[in-house]
Amino acid sequence: MKHLMLATAFAALTLAACSSAPVVSSSTAAVTKPGALPRLPEKAIGMSDRWSVSIGNGAGGEALSLEPGVQAPAIYVASRDGVLKSIGRASGSLRWKIQLSDGVTGGVAVDDDLLVVGTDQSDLLAINNKTGKPVWRAALGAALLSTPRLSAKEVVVQTLDGRVQVFERATGKRRWQFDTPVPPLSLRGNAAPVISNDKLYAVSGQGDLYQLDLASGLPIWQTRVTNSRGRGEIERLMDIDGDIVLDSNGTLYTAGFQSQLTATDTQQVRRRWQLNVSTTQSVAVDNAQVYAVDVDGTLAAINKITGALVWQQEALKGRKLLAPVIWRGLVVVGDSEGYLHVFSPLDGAVRGRERAARDPLMSVVVDAPQLLTLTVDGTLRAWDMKL
Repeated sequence: MKHLMLATAFAALTLAACSSAPVVSSSTAAVTKPGALPRLPEKAIGMSDRWSVSIGNGAGGEALSLEPGVQAPAIYVASRDGVLKSIGRASGSLRWKIQLSDGVTGGVAVDDDLLVVGTDQSDLLAINNKTGKPVWRAALGAALLSTPRLSAKEVVVQTLDGRVQVFERATGKRRWQFDTPVPPLSLRGNAAPVISNDKLYAVSGQGDLYQLDLASGLPIWQTRVTNSRGRGEIERLMDIDGDIVLDSNGTLYTAGFQSQLTATDTQQVRRRWQLNVSTTQSVAVDNAQVYAVDVDGTLAAINKITGALVWQQEALKGRKLLAPVIWRGLVVVGDSEGYLHVFSPLDGAVRGRERAARDPLMSVVVDAPQLLTLTVDGTLRAWDMKL
């Protein structure tokens, strides 16, 4: 087993109620006091904001990730208090706005004509993304904190109680559900499933990866992708909250809290490589490397084929980092103090920085050629890169 990054002890852990098991909020898991910002190069990359809009009350003071959905020509974004807006990508102009009767708890999924989001009443709400008119509502039976997934005929979710549920896209009728085990103690969150042709991939809170038949829900195979490393109950706590990523060659990447980053060959159902890591965020993948952030604020690049560590950047240690993204060939990471940090994918060198907000960032999304940031107070902003 290769070792990449190890997180230090928690300052605090907050227990919360769940329909099936106690959960822990990772938002209070401070690791180290943030140090000074890294020194910028002489010709640093900057950013200029194109437009900004306000979206309700943002996360409403909760540890949520209300990721915007993008479908040209609009961006769709929701707030905890149920404000849902369609925003013009180019100008930030308002296309439509609705006030839902329920609050929103997860990210927005959108495609050609449908928008789907989870509510605080444990319902799944489908909306016509052209008009903002409701299409159907379906009961989930548990909270949905991740972003739904859409296919030509299905809407797929995985709720906090571990259930994978598939609904008919046109009517909202539940086709099937598949139960995955939930550990006695877990983080408050879960990874969104991945749809690939007629297959569906999902992970459990206990570290298992499943390939399911999308039409029937029948399991095709199951394999373990993470294992706990501690001895005590808290030290043994592990979970996969960051979304799983499937690349074009059939390799699926999972990364968990107090566990491992694993590359799984989904064709041969075998582990390609594995590294010890502790993260609550998704990884980013380009043609050559996988990029991951540790809960201690370390950013690392790993060779996709071998799993070898290419570089490790510790300049942001102590900062609560969001999932890395690849924007215009560079690695960009947001943090809890509102900064966007830019790094070279070749060696991890600092290339630039921008103070995107005074509030913590909740989500960073690439909407090529621009970059979108959403803060916890509900400010959505579009950025251009200044070279």
